Amino acid sequence: MKGTDWRGLERVVARLMIHAGWKGVAVIGQTGDNGADIVGSKISAGKSENWVVQVKAVSRGGYVGTSAIDEVIMAQGLYRADVAAVATNGDFTASAVSRKADLVDAQFNLKLWNGLFLRDLLSRWHDFSPAKSILRSYQSRIVNDVLSAVSTGKTRTHFIVATGLGKTTIAAEICQVLWDRGMTRQLILCHAQDLALQLEQSLWSQISRDIPTSYFFGGRAPLLGKGITIGLYQTLEGYLASVDPGSIDVLIVDEAHHALSPTFRRCVEHVKPKFLFGMTATPWRADGTALDDLFGEPIAKVSLVDGMAGGFLSEVDYRLFVDNVDWDQVPNLSKKRLTIRDLNKRLFLPQRDDAAIGELKRVMSEVDNPKIAVFSPSIEHCQSFANHLNGHGIPAAALSGVDRVKRRQNLLDFAAGRIHVVTAVDVLNEGIDIPDVNILVFMRATHSRRIFIQQLGRGLRLAPGKSKVIVLDFVSDIRRIAEVSSMNAALIARNPDKERLWIKDGFVSFSNQITGEFILEWIRDAADLSEASDSHQLEFPIIGR
Repeated sequence: MKGTDWRGLERVVARLMIHAGWKGVAVIGQTGDNGADIVGSKISAGKSENWVVQVKAVSRGGYVGTSAIDEVIMAQGLYRADVAAVATNGDFTASAVSRKADLVDAQFNLKLWNGLFLRDLLSRWHDFSPAKSILRSYQSRIVNDVLSAVSTGKTRTHFIVATGLGKTTIAAEICQVLWDRGMTRQLILCHAQDLALQLEQSLWSQISRDIPTSYFFGGRAPLLGKGITIGLYQTLEGYLASVDPGSIDVLIVDEAHHALSPTFRRCVEHVKPKFLFGMTATPWRADGTALDDLFGEPIAKVSLVDGMAGGFLSEVDYRLFVDNVDWDQVPNLSKKRLTIRDLNKRLFLPQRDDAAIGELKRVMSEVDNPKIAVFSPSIEHCQSFANHLNGHGIPAAALSGVDRVKRRQNLLDFAAGRIHVVTAVDVLNEGIDIPDVNILVFMRATHSRRIFIQQLGRGLRLAPGKSKVIVLDFVSDIRRIAEVSSMNAALIARNPDKERLWIKDGFVSFSNQITGEFILEWIRDAADLSEASDSHQLEFPIIGR
C-alpha cells in the first residue's frame, strides 16, 4: 500500500473486504468507472446492503480531499448502492471530514477508511478468510490425486469438473499446498480478461493471506515473481522472449480447452513449468482435438450428472416445449433423408415471444423470489425481449449490447432484487457468477455442447433459499432434445434407487408428452446428435401421429 500504486491498493482493499465478510466483492475500477472501484454486499441488521468503494492511493503523508467524496456519492447514485466508502493509504483533509459529516447528517451512508484503519484491519486479518470453502469429497480426491502426481514426478495432468462444482476451489487448494511445499512461482493463464479478474478474486477467499496475487493484461507486462500471477496468454505471447523456460514452478490453465489453439499452446510449451495442470468444465472443442495431447490423461472427470446425483448441484425441473411441431409435415419428413437444418426448419413452427412470456409468468408464480436468466439468440432479441418483459410488468434488463458500467448496474440491481430478469447472448457463459438464479429460459439454439453446458450451469449452483432451478427450453432443435434426453437417461441409470424424484424419474418433462415421445422415438436409434453439424443427414422410421 505504498506510493501511488492505485491498482495494487484497490486489490488490497477488495481482499480485505472479502476477509472481513463482504460477499460478491468485485474490483471494477477502470477508465470510465464513474467513481466506483469496488462493489460488494454485506449483511447489516439482518438485511443485505450493496456497497460501492472509491480507492485513492497517495504518496507518503498524502491527503485525500472532498473531490473523492463527491465521486463516490455520484457512484452511489449511479450503482444504486446503499453504502458508499472512500479508502486511502493516506488520510483525509479536514474539509473532507467536514463534508462527510454534512452528508451523514443529510442521511447519506458514507464511510471514510484511512491508512490507519486499513492497517488495523490487516493486523486483525486471519490467515484464511472466513468464507474459505470446506472441500467436498470429490474435490479432496482430485486435490490429493494431483498432489500425488507431483510427488511421484509427473509433470502434467488435467481435470474436468462441471460448471458449479468448484474447479477454482480445487485449483486454489492445490496452489496453497504447493506453495507450502516451496513451489512459490505460480502462473495461471486464461483466455479472457473478465475471467482472469474473477478467478483472481475467487482465489482470495481460498488462499492464505501470505500468498500475493497479481495480474497482467491491458498493457501490464507479466512480472512472474513469487506468488500467483494471473494473466492472458495473448499478453504473455508478446513477452515470451523474456520468460526463461523452466522458471515457473506451477502453470495452471483455466478453461483448458482454449489451450489447444496454436498461440495458447505455444505459450504453454515455451514456459516449460515444473508442473502443468489444466482445468475445464467443458472439454469439447469444435475441431475435435483432445486435451490429453497437451495435458496428459485426465486425473478426474466429474460431470453434471455426477454433481446432480451427489446433491452438489441444484435440483432441476427441465421443461422442453415441443408443442410447436408442424404435424402437417410429419408424414413427408419421415420418408426423407434430411439434414438437421432442413429437419429443424420443417418440423418446428417458430416460437413466439408472447407465448414464452406467458409461460414464464405462470412459472414465476411457482417460485419464491424468482431470479431469472434468459439466453437470447441475438443482441437485438436480448434487448427487445427485456423491453417486452418490462412491458408485461416483469422488471428486466439486458446484459448484452450495453457498456461495462451499465452491465454492472444491472447485475447489482439483479442481486438486490430490483429486477427479476437478466437477458444475455453469451456474457453469462464464462466469468459471471449468479448462483441464486432459480429460473433459466433458453430462447436461443446453440449447436455447441460446450456452450449449452456452460449456460445450463448458470442455474445449477446451490444457494440459500433455492430449492431447485426450473428450466424453460423454447429451442426448436433436435440436437438439444437429444442432448437433454441423453442427460436424463444418464441420471436415471446413475441413481435408479434414489428417493429424490428428480433423479429417480429423471429431470425432463415435455410440455406435450405425446409430441415428446414422438420425437424421442425418432432420435432413439440416431447417433449422438449434440455435436452434429447442420448438414448431418438423418433417416427415421415412419411413425404415425
